[in-house]
Amino acid sequence: MNPLAKELNETIEQNSPVLYNMLSDLGKSIYYPKGILSQSGEAKSTKYNATIGMATTEEGIMYTDALYNQFGDQDPSDIFPYAAPQGNERLRELWQQKILSDNKELNENQISKPIVTNALTHGLSLAGDLFVNANDTVLLPEHNWGNYKLTFGVRHGSQIETYKSFEDDGSFTLEHFKNTLENYNKEKVILVLNFPNNPTGYTPNADEVGEMVSAIEKLANKGTKVVALVDDAYYGLFFEDVYTQSIFTAITNINHENIMPVKIDGATKEYFAWGFRVGFLTFGHQNEKVKEALIAKLKGLIRSNLSSCALPSQTAIVHAMEDPSFQSQVDHNIQILKERYEVTKEVAYRKAYLELWTPYAFNSGYFMSVRVHDVDADKLRLHLIEKYNIGIIALNNTDIRIAFSCIEKLDIEHVFDAIASAIKDLK
Repeated sequence: MNPLAKELNETIEQNSPVLYNMLSDLGKSIYYPKGILSQSGEAKSTKYNATIGMATTEEGIMYTDALYNQFGDQDPSDIFPYAAPQGNERLRELWQQKILSDNKELNENQISKPIVTNALTHGLSLAGDLFVNANDTVLLPEHNWGNYKLTFGVRHGSQIETYKSFEDDGSFTLEHFKNTLENYNKEKVILVLNFPNNPTGYTPNADEVGEMVSAIEKLANKGTKVVALVDDAYYGLFFEDVYTQSIFTAITNINHENIMPVKIDGATKEYFAWGFRVGFLTFGHQNEKVKEALIAKLKGLIRSNLSSCALPSQTAIVHAMEDPSFQSQVDHNIQILKERYEVTKEVAYRKAYLELWTPYAFNSGYFMSVRVHDVDADKLRLHLIEKYNIGIIALNNTDIRIAFSCIEKLDIEHVFDAIASAIKDLK
């Protein structure tokens, strides 16, 4: 093993031995090399810096006008150079401030400074690199984002296990979650929590979060090492009375040696910036040396798979976050989604449709899902495309997902009426 990896491992093991045993084999082996990047950093102030793979002139970074003209009056140094593996430092500071502002029960000492990722999928994959070994158990709700299976199952070789989150009448339930954790008897689990949930659009309320956190703490008290990966992709899109802090906050505040909270979030959905691919990964831990060691390992992982994330996207998010009018623009978009949600909620539960489908409880996010009665979900999906010019997602044989986020408010009733007609056609 490389001496730098050994040094990081010793730091983690000395300060948090349980956390050290949560790391995957790759997580233990990875390190941030003292190679070209660190040598370039040390040479940054020299008059003749011949260290890094970029081209410069006496005036600064070399670039072409054809590309630069796409960025208005931005400083070329904010557009063309490589970003650091950990990301733009101002962006990291701004996002940390945002996390603390959104989560009043957190303080700066409890979290690491966020690392910039290439949006959330990359962040989840990095968390998998750091913590998931082949045959580790990853615990998911039955209704989950399908990419988890690729990320944790295929790429990392984990064993995917699921639990039910909804009763037959579509109401949200924690009984299966609590029973699963109560009966869990392995040494380690990777618990993935995603609220607002994709595909159902459900976020628990404060009491439900309390029950979930209590169940996690009981599992940790039994000796199980819990890596809690919190996927906050749709954070902030809350349309009812729900727990509006991240569940990462509640889990971090347990402050249990057997629990490692990891927050994965980003500008993708929160700031309506899908193609910018700007995400973040934040550790919930109080020991500064441990946080520094984990960040060094994360930098090594980033260095080894994509080197660094795109600087123009990071610069754009910095400028947006520093614009005094930006949050009001975000709130305006959220209000549009809320109005669509309200229409969707009224239409989906109409008595005329009860014999055709059962909605799963929803209160947030982009989506809602229903269990269709007596027809195959994929056949319904294809029939809607061919006859009604409508696209939906078939989740399995019985469930479909409808994204009200991309349907105009005035068109929502038509879409649901067409789905009802298509079900009747197939029956």
